Amino acid sequence: LAFAGGGGFSRGTATTMVESLNRGGAVRCNGVVTTVPTAWKTREIDFGNGPVLTVTIPWGDVSTAFHTTGIGNIEVYTAVPPALIRSMRLSRHIGWLLALPPVQTFLKSRIKAGPPGPNAQTRDTTESRIWGQVRNATGHAATARLRTLNGYTLTAMTALRIVQETLAGRAQPGFQTPARVFGADFILQFDGVRREDIR
Repeated sequence: LAFAGGGGFSRGTATTMVESLNRGGAVRCNGVVTTVPTAWKTREIDFGNGPVLTVTIPWGDVSTAFHTTGIGNIEVYTAVPPALIRSMRLSRHIGWLLALPPVQTFLKSRIKAGPPGPNAQTRDTTESRIWGQVRNATGHAATARLRTLNGYTLTAMTALRIVQETLAGRAQPGFQTPARVFGADFILQFDGVRREDIR
C-alpha cells in the first residue's frame, strides 16, 4: 500500500511521528508485525501522474490491512522528497538522541507553536492519492489507485458515516475495519472519491 497527500500534518500526527523517531519501521511479514530499520525500502510508485519516490513507514495499515484482507505480507509506503528519506535513515543512528526527554520536549514545543493542522482552505484544495497492489506466489499482480478528498476531511466524513451506520444496526459489535464491515466499495459513496482498477 502507498499514499501521497497534500496539505500538511495535524499536530496529533506530527506528535506521533516525533514520539516514534527512535522506534524504527514496521512491516507485516508472514502474518506478524515485524520491526525493520527506518526508511527500510524505497520504490517508485505511480499514483496516476507518473512515478514518484516513496519510502516504507510504520503506518497503521501494516496492522489493519491484514484484518481486512488476511494477507500476511504487507508494506506501506508514502511519497516523500529524497532529502527527507536521507533524514529518516540518519535517525537510525541518532534515534537514541531524538528520544531523550529534553529533545522530545523541544520538538513537541515546535509542533505546538505551529498551526493545529491544515486549515479549511487547504483541506478544500488538496487531495490524497492511495495505491494498492497485491501479488500472488506466481507473480501475478493486480493494482488499484484511489483519489480522494484531503485525508483529514475524508476521515471526518467516513467516521461520521460509520457512526450513522452503526447506530442504524448495520454493523456487528467488536473490532473490525470499515472495509470488512461495509465492503470494498464503501469508500466510493463519498463525493470526490474515484477508484481506478488496473489489471
